[in-house]
Amino acid sequence: MGRIRVPLVPRTLRWGVVIAVAAMILYYSVFTPPGSGAIRTGPFGVFAYGVWLHGLAYAGLAITLAYAVQDRPWRDRTVLVGVFLMAVGYGVGVELLQSTLATRTAAFDDILVNAVGAGVAAVCWRVLTRRVRFYRAQRLAEIEMPV
Repeated sequence: MGRIRVPLVPRTLRWGVVIAVAAMILYYSVFTPPGSGAIRTGPFGVFAYGVWLHGLAYAGLAITLAYAVQDRPWRDRTVLVGVFLMAVGYGVGVELLQSTLATRTAAFDDILVNAVGAGVAAVCWRVLTRRVRFYRAQRLAEIEMPV
């Protein structure tokens, strides 16, 4: 089975997406989103809605970080550990910030959920990179169909 070709957009765009994801996480971590508390459980009723949001947010951060550093000459394991540590470190920082706000509370459980989300995403990224071949695309016209 051949490898799927995936475009590697310019580095500034990749890091711009990372910053946008991190900013969105920070915004919704500092300000209570509208309708907060209206939904109690997430999909399948297994975990609370907040647990799903934390896990997915930090999984998204880890994936965007992994894509941003994809062109670095690092081993897969280095990327895996680095992405995990950056995402979890950001989550710890956000929780420390929340501890200083009167309207928010910091929770160690949230840090654990963030770590699980980032860890699962980092491992999935490593598996994905085994099946994908990245190519540089400087312009939109250079993006090819992944056939």
